[in-house]
Amino acid sequence: MRSTIFLGLALCLAWPASKNALSQDGFVIPAFQVRFTNCVESIGVGLAPTDGVLEMLPPEFTPVGIGEPVTPVVVRTSRCAISVPGYKKRTGNIVQIGAIIFPPDGTGDINNYTLYYYTDDIVIWLYLNVVGVDAQYVPTLQYRISGNNSLLVSVPVPGYPRFQVAGHIAPSNVSSGSLLANWWQKSPCGIVKMSTNVPVIKIGGADLILTTNSDSSLGQLIGDDTLNFPIIQQFNRFDEATMKVELVVP
Repeated sequence: MRSTIFLGLALCLAWPASKNALSQDGFVIPAFQVRFTNCVESIGVGLAPTDGVLEMLPPEFTPVGIGEPVTPVVVRTSRCAISVPGYKKRTGNIVQIGAIIFPPDGTGDINNYTLYYYTDDIVIWLYLNVVGVDAQYVPTLQYRISGNNSLLVSVPVPGYPRFQVAGHIAPSNVSSGSLLANWWQKSPCGIVKMSTNVPVIKIGGADLILTTNSDSSLGQLIGDDTLNFPIIQQFNRFDEATMKVELVVP
């Protein structure tokens, strides 16, 4: 269990009552919002052995491939201008890997259980750890888009497991409507819901591949040192989005 788990446990138990906290059943639980602007993101959905995914999921969550040999996993990379109340806007990167699950509360266009979360934004990292999310601070995280529409996202040391997502992208200028994406994780504080509302999203195409060490926990999860995305590959853009983070089960 990584040190961020213990940091989250200490912080969520010590979080003081404030105007940014919610009270439920006698507990004071933190909740906050993050505003994202001028965003780009890649989305890839591949398949991993269901048994391995189930080993990483708490019993409260069910993968959509339950009963099948493989189940969908999603890899998301993003770069946005990030605004957290009380802090200056800044550009930051976020990389998430999750298992697609049945909606725990019936909301969202997509629901994912968060298996890995990386960011080079120290404010989001600290805030997520307050509610116990096992988020990793990786200041060396790299997000590069080249002039020939190639994408390279690298999660190096101190991130673990380390990997990269690389390939080509095809941006779109056509609106594809709105999107509500829920990412969940069971933390030492309870169950955390990270819900991102994107009012207008432009969905483009991509041809990407994830590469990792087959001996890492990610390599063992996918059963290989590479993961292709035969189900969904996208490169998206949106002008704004809001992520609400709340502890829904203390």
